[in-house]
Amino acid sequence: MSSTLDQYREAKQSWLKLRNQAKKELITRFHEVAAELNQIQRELLEDFGEKVSMPAKPKKAIAKKAAASVVAAPVAPKQSPAVAALHKKLEGQQKKLAEAKAAGKPTKAIEDRIYEIEDDIRLADG
Repeated sequence: MSSTLDQYREAKQSWLKLRNQAKKELITRFHEVAAELNQIQRELLEDFGEKVSMPAKPKKAIAKKAAASVVAAPVAPKQSPAVAALHKKLEGQQKKLAEAKAAGKPTKAIEDRIYEIEDDIRLADG
């Protein structure tokens, strides 16, 4: 039974050694790629005047496909998060209004909310 334990301990030691070697190689490769990236970034700035910063997170393949379809669509002016939230709220109230009209319910309160939201959007846009 001790031979099994000895084999296990040897395998564990060799695994730890291999793990440490792989870690060192990965760190070395990371620094090589980072140095190359910095060189490319410097060349872009010096030769073309183009400042490119590092992305915070790498983009996923799905995001790239979605971005390609968004590029084909007409580009709308960028909205602040507050204005975007107001537009979303406005859409929700308009749906409520349509449902209330279809059900024959009073719509005055919903229409008033819609006018208030539209005013807030106009004020936010300047």
